[in-house]
Amino acid sequence: MNSRITRLKDKYFDYSMLRWVAVGVSTTLIDYLIFITLYGPVNSVFIANLFSASVSTSINYYAHHKWTFKSDQNHSRSGLKYILNLIFWWLVSTSIIKALIVLDIDPKIAKLAPLLVIAPINYFVLNKIVFKKKLKNPFV
Repeated sequence: MNSRITRLKDKYFDYSMLRWVAVGVSTTLIDYLIFITLYGPVNSVFIANLFSASVSTSINYYAHHKWTFKSDQNHSRSGLKYILNLIFWWLVSTSIIKALIVLDIDPKIAKLAPLLVIAPINYFVLNKIVFKKKLKNPFV
């Protein structure tokens, strides 16, 4: 039984997952605090979410590139893929937040709701596409 658990852990678990969680929680907190601070004065989901996402995802990108996935890709390559990923998820997130606020959900709660959709998928997108490791040439 113990060896079966070990095999499953070795097959599916990677310590980058723990680093991803640490970076994600930190930058989500930054994103949330900026959004909540700005939403009241500007009364615009679009502006508040754009600014909070821009700040938090800049931090998120560099932390994931250097620490979480220890990427060996140059910034122009991984950065472009990260920006495309960011734009897609930002549009999804903003749409969900706006729809929930229209349904009279408190913006403080609405801001957190997209995480339920985005977070489970995004680790794999970042790990397998955005910060994908270069294949090592066994003949070199």
